[in-house]
Amino acid sequence: MQQLRNALSAPHTILFLALAGSLLLGGPAQAKVDAEQADKLGKTLTPVGAEKAGDGDRIPAWDGGLPQKDVGRGYQPFEDDEPLFTITAKNASEYADVLTPTHKALFKQYPDTYSMPVYATRRSASLPQRIYDQTKANATSVELTNEGNGFCCTAGGFPFPIPGNGQEVLWNHIMRFRTSGVRGHFNHARTAKGGDYVVQRNYFEAVNLYGREGMTVEELDNQFLYVMTKITAPPSLAGDAYLLHVPIDRVKETTGVWLFNLGQGRVRRVSDIGYDNPAFDGLMTHDQFDMFNGPSDRYNLKLIGKKPMLVPYNSYALYDDDLEYDDIIQEGHINQELTRYELHRVWIVEATVREGMAHIYHKRVFYIDEDSWIILVQDIYDERGDFWRGAEAHMTTFATVPIPQAGVQTHYDLQGRRYVALNLTNEEDDFFDYEWDQPVKKFNPSGLKRFASKRQ
Repeated sequence: MQQLRNALSAPHTILFLALAGSLLLGGPAQAKVDAEQADKLGKTLTPVGAEKAGDGDRIPAWDGGLPQKDVGRGYQPFEDDEPLFTITAKNASEYADVLTPTHKALFKQYPDTYSMPVYATRRSASLPQRIYDQTKANATSVELTNEGNGFCCTAGGFPFPIPGNGQEVLWNHIMRFRTSGVRGHFNHARTAKGGDYVVQRNYFEAVNLYGREGMTVEELDNQFLYVMTKITAPPSLAGDAYLLHVPIDRVKETTGVWLFNLGQGRVRRVSDIGYDNPAFDGLMTHDQFDMFNGPSDRYNLKLIGKKPMLVPYNSYALYDDDLEYDDIIQEGHINQELTRYELHRVWIVEATVREGMAHIYHKRVFYIDEDSWIILVQDIYDERGDFWRGAEAHMTTFATVPIPQAGVQTHYDLQGRRYVALNLTNEEDDFFDYEWDQPVKKFNPSGLKRFASKRQ
């Protein structure tokens, strides 16, 4: 433990990897790589492009991740692990090089209550073999299109396992495998300064075309996923339901959004609700859902490099169905005793607003896990350059599929001293159904009205 503690507190530089024959910096699209580079996938690189080797005593080698296993929502693969040590405001400066600005800001704002329990690193991310196969094929065939706002030519797998710029890294996060369809209930807790909170319960059904077994580029036709969602509680918010048709290239083709209003009893088309349109009393923007869902055309993206950082990982305790939301939601931040932080290599992408474009977030920095391509942490700055907000995705791997999932997400407004916690499922009787599937034709305005009328 002391050896790891010393290793974490020592300064470390960002690693620039010459995986594609040149430094991975921002700039023109690298696009597809040659066969020699692609052949590293599954050998020196994992099947999705991470470094397979470990990093001394700090990060182990990837050995395949969690094997597929039929498990329930309470599965705790590392329940016997104990924290190696805990970082608090008193010793945070010793680990400054592996802490994100988000975590440093939380220590500064809540010095008496905020802490980070650090555990041994477990590289648990795993995926179905067909996703690995598709990803390897993508390495030599996929290219960015429409100035990076789209890509060609694949219908599944990570499009850019050996990325050459920040745009390609973000595409890997956005287009990661999500199964062919999923449905279930999830809950969002919106907090007030004093610690009070309101839980919003949602039911959703989603069909994912990208990554569906047997899907072709022609059948995909630039369509990504179809979603219907509705608020079921509290009564003051319940009733409205939304239908979304989400394309891949959202600059070429805008997202289709329809609203069913219970009071009016009819469906109407509404404008795209992406970018910095507010959500949850303005605590978030719509493009923050899933940490970042794009499009990114309002930003210049710079790939800073890759670096070991302490990030939320294998946070299975936050899914414990013996917990109630009162056990998780606290004043200022969630109950950090239920969290788990590990040292993982992450890609760092900096996004700054383009000249002539507008977004309330002037700069964002994304920390993307090399093993799952999930954005685990996000730093957010206002137009004055001041740190404003931070977000975390408490990642787990659901072994039944298997699939890494962004899971419980915490979005902190440090200036407002409030936050919202997304995707809580502890008080639900059932977990998400990842085997659910329906034809795309169900996801139309008439289907939305039927969906909204059903009792869930």
